[in-house]
This record gives sequence, C-alpha cells and structure tokens, in this order.
Amino acid sequence: MNLPEAGLPTESEHFYTRWYAALPQERKARIFADMFQFGLDSVKYNAKKNNPFLTDAEATLRFIELHFKQDYSPEMFDFITKKMEERAEMEWKKRFKMMKKALNWSHDDIEQFMGAENGNSVKSSLARKIPAFAKLAICVFEKSHKKNV
Repeated sequence: MNLPEAGLPTESEHFYTRWYAALPQERKARIFADMFQFGLDSVKYNAKKNNPFLTDAEATLRFIELHFKQDYSPEMFDFITKKMEERAEMEWKKRFKMMKKALNWSHDDIEQFMGAENGNSVKSSLARKIPAFAKLAICVFEKSHKKNV
C-alpha cells in the first residue's frame, strides 16, 4: 500500500472535490448550513447536559464563544454578548409567563407569596429583569412539570 506524500491530496480527496464542485450553489449552501447547525446543536446538547435549564440564547452564545470569539474584535464580541444576553432574558421572561399562566397566578398572588409591597412592585421588578429566585422557580416548575407529563 502506497501512502500519499505529506500534503498531496489522495484520489478520494480529488473525487470529493470534483463531486462538490459539480453541485448546484443551493446544495452547497445547504451542506454548509447543515454542518453549521450540527456544530451548534452539538454545543447546545453538551451545554444543556451541564445545565438543562439553559436558554437557547445562552447555549448559542456558548457556541459563538467556542468557535468564533477570535474572529471578532473585543468591541464586536461584547456587542454580540450583550444581544445574546438580551435574547436570553426574553426567553426567561417567556418561560416565567408560561409558568405563571400554568399555575394560574397573578402578580398579586406572587406578591402575597413573597410578602412584597404589592402586585405592581412584583410586575415592575419582573419587567426589568427576571431575578435569580424567579429563574430558580422556573427551573423547579419545569422539572416538576416534566415528571408529571
């Protein structure tokens, strides 16, 4: 068996190159998009093994950090991080709203449970950013809901 010299393409590599070159642009784009999606899905899967309650935006940011951070200036990467954190916050708010609806809770109910001033103070607090205790409540709710389904 003759091994190819270092750096020289093999016959199978030539075949693949010819095959790929003959593909329509749309097919090449689909192959590239599928490879990108596979990488993203792999990182999300592994990240969610460590933290199953991670938002999609948080997992996507992890993918960007691992594979593309070096391609961006620090300013651009900070901008991307900020935007992904905003998306993650929106996901947490949506999940909180779904939990609240499933439990048939109002802001006034939550105020009573927490001993807050009033329902409006709870509502305005949640409008700014979902606090860590509320994220924990979402995680507990989602975990208990999965067991009951």
